Amino acid sequence: MRTTTKRIAAGLAAALATTMAVALPGSPALAGGPVPNPDQGLVFYSSNPLEVVGRQPAPDDVCRPIPARATWAIDWNNAFPRGVGGYTTADCSGEPRFYVDSFHSWPEGFLLSYKSL
Repeated sequence: MRTTTKRIAAGLAAALATTMAVALPGSPALAGGPVPNPDQGLVFYSSNPLEVVGRQPAPDDVCRPIPARATWAIDWNNAFPRGVGGYTTADCSGEPRFYVDSFHSWPEGFLLSYKSL
């Protein structure tokens, strides 16, 4: 079930990324070089303005802070097959509040840390 959900989410995300690439003008932040489409690994995005605010290429089981302004993330190409837990604590303690690699969003500042599971 989770794999099917991730595949559907990846398909929707790819369609969204393609639409954004056509609809949005180039920005100075992206001027340094092309952005892979689809991207690679776990990619964090902000919602307003829509931009990449963090990346992690592969799982390493290290607790990391959620990037500033991140409100959603995508695990491109299923690089994190066991999932990525998002925590409301700064040290990944307790149970994950969300799986941040799934296709949904959270309020800015709500999640403080994440870790591959």
